[in-house]
Amino acid sequence: MRRTIITALLAALALTLTPLVAPAGAVPPSPNHTVLQVLGRRVVEYAPNGNIELGHVTASSQGEVIDSNSNGIPNGLRGRGALLERHGVQRLRMYSIALQVLQAGTWENVAIDDNDVVASSYLVNYTPVPGFCTEDITLTYRVVHRDGIRWDDGRLGLRTTVSNQFQARAVVNTQVC
Repeated sequence: MRRTIITALLAALALTLTPLVAPAGAVPPSPNHTVLQVLGRRVVEYAPNGNIELGHVTASSQGEVIDSNSNGIPNGLRGRGALLERHGVQRLRMYSIALQVLQAGTWENVAIDDNDVVASSYLVNYTPVPGFCTEDITLTYRVVHRDGIRWDDGRLGLRTTVSNQFQARAVVNTQVC
């Protein structure tokens, strides 16, 4: 019990700070990627049948403006998703994460990571980082990750966590580039 509480506290701290060492099961960011801006961050709480006494997971989804050259100039955009066990969870899984752009009224994937990432108490995953277009055009984006939660009672909860919509410069995988 004490180990679970300590693990949860450390994982909660990791949600607010960029970890120096990636948690087990995480896909670490490139050491050359510096996050310059967080966009559209949304945090959602999940519980089996809405009963937080049976289990509790905090999920977050956001876009990140990246500097991959360590020169302070933004040159790409990626999606980030995270799941944190609060209690009552056997296993967390992120099936996919996608950075999506709104074009002609339809959400289209710009960057997607279909790696199946699994962890027991905390996991984080990122999309690839498409670079920005040379033209200064702003588009609407969101980040979507598809998650599985195996609760302590054996039930499987499937969830989709979606960030708030946000505006950012167009990336190369869009129709405007």
